Amino acid sequence: MIFSQDVSIGLERISKKEINVCVVGVGTIGLPLATFLAKSGFHVTGLDISQKRVDIINEGKVVYEYTNILEELVAEKKLIATTDVEDALRNCEIIFVCVPTPLNKNNEMDIKNLVNVGERISPFLKSGMLLVFESSVALGTTSEVSKQIEKLTNLKFGKELGLSYCPERYNPTPQVKSSPDQEFNTFSKGITFPLDKISRVVGGIDDKSTSLTQCIYQQFITTSVTKLSSIEAAEATKLVENIFRDVNIALANEFAKVFPKFNLDVFEIIDAAKTKPFAFMPHYPGAGVGGECIPVDTWYLISQAEKLGIKTDLMRVARKINDSMPEHMVDILESELRKNKKELSNAKVSILGLCYKKNIPDIRLSPALEIISILKEKTVGFAVCDPLYEEQKTGIEIKFSSIENVFDDSDAILLITDHDLFKELDFEKIKNKMNIPLVIDGRNFFSKLKLDRLGFIYRAIGKPE
Repeated sequence: MIFSQDVSIGLERISKKEINVCVVGVGTIGLPLATFLAKSGFHVTGLDISQKRVDIINEGKVVYEYTNILEELVAEKKLIATTDVEDALRNCEIIFVCVPTPLNKNNEMDIKNLVNVGERISPFLKSGMLLVFESSVALGTTSEVSKQIEKLTNLKFGKELGLSYCPERYNPTPQVKSSPDQEFNTFSKGITFPLDKISRVVGGIDDKSTSLTQCIYQQFITTSVTKLSSIEAAEATKLVENIFRDVNIALANEFAKVFPKFNLDVFEIIDAAKTKPFAFMPHYPGAGVGGECIPVDTWYLISQAEKLGIKTDLMRVARKINDSMPEHMVDILESELRKNKKELSNAKVSILGLCYKKNIPDIRLSPALEIISILKEKTVGFAVCDPLYEEQKTGIEIKFSSIENVFDDSDAILLITDHDLFKELDFEKIKNKMNIPLVIDGRNFFSKLKLDRLGFIYRAIGKPE
């Protein structure tokens, strides 16, 4: 087993791809990792609790950026998925853990998924294995979970088992079958940031764990893989990355409420500010912040800091501002309807987009869900259209409509998710279906000039009336 061997032997075996690896949790984060590990030459087993997920992986039919790669790997049996823990770990030496870590009702991290993983894999762990955690976590979580595993296995991390943390860095991108290698620079985004071009950091329980983990990521990461001093330093790095974004998006959202009152377009102002070649990084306002990274990680640190008696005013305000944007969008809607002698409670609204991010089928913590809850409380009729949506639990009843029918007898359109496919909408035909030709744009997506020419009333977050 790799952790039982001299580190130089382990590094050589990794370089020669002599190690079998297992990725626990082959969802949004785990499957791209498994894909690139297998593509680089390792034999990879994906372990998941969902038989449905396992089946679609083994058929090579998962729709994500790397579907074409997955199809080849599955055909060559370089990547297989299973729900059988014993089978997945039988010949495995390195285990990657990539399971979700959501918030509980108290806005604290819920580690039950990590605990469940520990309980499931512990009977099959052997001395010499290396565990690498990727799940976004609060400070000290990796250590906490490792201690539970030690109790279950009587194996000690740092002695019989290796342990490290390498926070996931994955940018879900447009649902395309291939990922062309376009220009790569600091301003690149989307499909120009494939997984193998995103640098990583790693911290281990000891230098041996760190070195082995750095080496295996270097087999497919073409940029840097940086060693940190500890697991906790790596955990903190992930929190800083996402909290930085949360706070700066909150500032942009506050600008979006202020500047229109001065008859200014916040998007013009931010784009002007980014012409400064240093000391400014653009962030943009919108209908809200979703996903289980940015809003979640901020709460992780708030919770931990405040238990220590440390005030977290800035982070709390950022969360409050970003969480206020769905209501702000509904306020704009209500104001515009009243100008057209229509009460919100009697209106029918067409909602475009349920997913939290453009061009991906993920609705976790989507601001659209909060907007829908507000509309339901106000007894507003609505229909939702999101062609990318894949059935998931939402917690609320939602009526879905096709893109052909969602505008029938509508009093307003709310654009919440800026899927590229919405660029193809024929607004001349749409106007004839609507009672009031009103568009509320939550993502600076549609052309005001074009809609004005067609006779629409156009309002957008961050733009003047």
